[in-house]
Amino acid sequence: MRNYKDFQNILRTIGAYETVVIEGSKPPRIIWFNTVRYATTIIGLCARCVVYAMFGKFNCDKWAEFCYSSITFAEKIKGRLFFEGFKERSLYDGPVVYVSNHMSTLETMILPTTLLTFNELSIVLKNSLADNFFIGNAFRCLGCIGVTRKNAREDLQTVLKVGAQRLADGHSVLLFPEGTRQAVFNGKKFNSLGAKLAHRAGVPVVPIAVKTDFLGSGKIIKDFGEVNPNKPIHIACGPIISPELGAKEMHAKCVEFIDDRLNAWKEE
Repeated sequence: MRNYKDFQNILRTIGAYETVVIEGSKPPRIIWFNTVRYATTIIGLCARCVVYAMFGKFNCDKWAEFCYSSITFAEKIKGRLFFEGFKERSLYDGPVVYVSNHMSTLETMILPTTLLTFNELSIVLKNSLADNFFIGNAFRCLGCIGVTRKNAREDLQTVLKVGAQRLADGHSVLLFPEGTRQAVFNGKKFNSLGAKLAHRAGVPVVPIAVKTDFLGSGKIIKDFGEVNPNKPIHIACGPIISPELGAKEMHAKCVEFIDDRLNAWKEE
């Protein structure tokens, strides 16, 4: 692909994308330099976001463009990416609430480019990120929603109020209901906040399943762990789940979809 717009066009028209692997090519090696390259890519991505935000030129389009570097990085070191299930999303015209499992930092870099294919996006994130001196202004430019991750009642009220405003403005909202990175998915730890927001706002909820152990968790800095290009990156978009089902049933269907996809990928 030449650029992020080509990638988004593929998702819109085909609903899926798969890295092309040259037949007969040798399996990629795990080398420390790839971890350094990843760190450099992410730092550079964040720096561009910050600079553009400083000059009032940062928006969702730039966000998608900059985050696309996380996809090109993976393919440059012979990583394989698989995107599936986006055809149904492309046929639905309107904002939705996305709920995704959270395996590593990588999906926070890949999902903006992916989900901005369909409409503008606001992410629910920790206040420590929203208020961060370095990157916080960029998040505020995007209308991201900060939560405490400590006071469940306060976070519920914040997401229901501000999230509803974002949805009314035509933005989709992305949540990671596990709150923190989890190597193994546990549906009991996947809270129902996204389903409650979708039901309250009268919009569909869409589950996103991710397998991103391509990037491990760092021993010193969690965001910069070992990169293993032999582990494929999977991003799967689930069905459009109607708010008419009620929050409880919507949440159950999201958990079921994510659990099913992760179990299927284990067999690779």
